[in-house]
Amino acid sequence: MHSLVQRIRDTYAGLPVGERKLAELILEMQGDFAAYSATELASRAGVSKATGARLVRRLGYADFHEMREQARNRFQSGSPLAELSGTQGLEGTLAHHLGHDIACLTRTVETIPAERAQAAVNILAGAQRVTVVGFRNSYPLAFYARELLVHVRPQVNLLPVSGQTASEELSDLGPTDAILAFGFRRRPPVLGRILRIAAAAKTPTVLLGDSSLGEIGKAANVVFHCFSRGARLFDSYVAAMSLVNYLGSGVALALGTSAHERLRRIESLHEEFSDLEP
Repeated sequence: MHSLVQRIRDTYAGLPVGERKLAELILEMQGDFAAYSATELASRAGVSKATGARLVRRLGYADFHEMREQARNRFQSGSPLAELSGTQGLEGTLAHHLGHDIACLTRTVETIPAERAQAAVNILAGAQRVTVVGFRNSYPLAFYARELLVHVRPQVNLLPVSGQTASEELSDLGPTDAILAFGFRRRPPVLGRILRIAAAAKTPTVLLGDSSLGEIGKAANVVFHCFSRGARLFDSYVAAMSLVNYLGSGVALALGTSAHERLRRIESLHEEFSDLEP
């Protein structure tokens, strides 16, 4: 029997807008959603109860009770997200905001096998050239990733380049390149096209995103699903930033002496240009 998470990911790309909103909420809440009734869950997602019932049937469950019981059995007590249910009355406080971000970070890390993280490090350390891609809200994450990687290895490019199209940068992609892409929700369709171009060029790809990745994740070699639903109005990228930091450090360790020497040269240039305050 497929898990609830897998069922949602398998059907996500074809879901109507309302059902997709509810599916995203369920993925972000994980086991915590089992504490809510079907009506309460639909209300939190901003959809009708009828929309919720259609999603339940589309996912192959007889009713909401069956879906909730499977989720409850899958996510045992102790999950940080489950603990959030006790702070629902504090939704406007900074403490709740902090607790939610910690839960997103912890749950993200818990779902990443060590070998997946190492596979991403190997791709980013072994390529001759790395192109980091991110649009809209994913752009700051891509910018941060590029800044970390360029400290420890050469040939790290960032897309999009202001005022330019991506075609020139992608024209000579090949197996010795690597793509590090960020695909958090409300991304433009061009990201999916870039991933397909990379796959056709046999360019290894690492993709970070959220529960909405759906079909585009199939074009990447290594995929990380980060919990990013915010405690209030805006999404949270705490988990993604932490993962980028970890991967960047992993690349530095994998490259060893060459990364150390590059950092030494960079520090020497900073001193020569006097471009940083002490």
